[in-house]
Amino acid sequence: MRAADPGAATLVAIDAGGSHTRVLAVRPDGSREHRVRPSVNPHATGPAADRTLHEVFAGIGVAAGAAPVLGWLASAALDPEDPEPELTRLRRAAEAAGLSARLVVSNDVVPLLWGVPALAGAGIALVCGTGSGFLGVDRRGTVARAGGCEYLGSDEGGAVDIGRQGLCAAVRALDGRGPRTALVSLLTRAGGSTLPALARAIAAQPYPKQRLADLAPLVCAGWRDGDAVCADILDRAATELVTGVRAVRRRLSLPAGFAVATVGGVFSGCPPFQAMVADRLRADLGAGHVEQVDTSAETVLGALRHLLTDGRPLAVPAAIDGRHAWILTT
Repeated sequence: MRAADPGAATLVAIDAGGSHTRVLAVRPDGSREHRVRPSVNPHATGPAADRTLHEVFAGIGVAAGAAPVLGWLASAALDPEDPEPELTRLRRAAEAAGLSARLVVSNDVVPLLWGVPALAGAGIALVCGTGSGFLGVDRRGTVARAGGCEYLGSDEGGAVDIGRQGLCAAVRALDGRGPRTALVSLLTRAGGSTLPALARAIAAQPYPKQRLADLAPLVCAGWRDGDAVCADILDRAATELVTGVRAVRRRLSLPAGFAVATVGGVFSGCPPFQAMVADRLRADLGAGHVEQVDTSAETVLGALRHLLTDGRPLAVPAAIDGRHAWILTT
């Protein structure tokens, strides 16, 4: 694909999180098309991820028509320590779908550093969705990250972690090993079966992440209604999230009052929890502006447009080039 004039291109922002894939296409005439599809993360949906990825790329080609495509694909499936398998999968899917495009490909946290005006290349992004992740950059161009190793290696404080803890607490309450909690009735009603049956059904699934993540809103609901067990779970989750931000900040030159962007389904689905985490970031770490970002595809688009300022060709900032983001041309 030849270098495209940004003004004549269809701009595409893809937020491929652990639960959903949101695709926003902006044509040269300013018209928009926004679609939400299942996750393209194979760790979340297995073989269905590749089928969805093909549909996403085919849909982008239809939306763009004859216009060249410039985009940013932010994927929870990309491992910055070993990106080639995911880059190869994306390249093959794009070619199979007949998509001609030039894309920035990164982890789903990276666009927040440039797509949120309060950060503008200096600050920390905190993701609390299906999983959790932390990424920061300072004015020297130093980048630091923490977490992002899937739910068996990290993701503390995310929806899967909260949901799993809620399920365990309910089972322990049911059989007398733990304190009483409203989670017993909340999860029983939501699951449509007994707690043991629900736990075994989730454990038997080859990809249990989404089922566990779906339990997190019930823990938040119990907390808002005053349940002490739910409060303990969310207190631990908040502590883990602050710990992640602290670990990243220690490796950066960020002054007091540094900015934090928070994003993810746990925060948007439970604003009081986001407010609690924001308060702790300010009190414990001296954070200043803490902004909740709700439209992640819009944030990816903002980051893409930042790279295209003044009509520059699409390229990756030096701070993340080859380490946290890559250019994929198909």
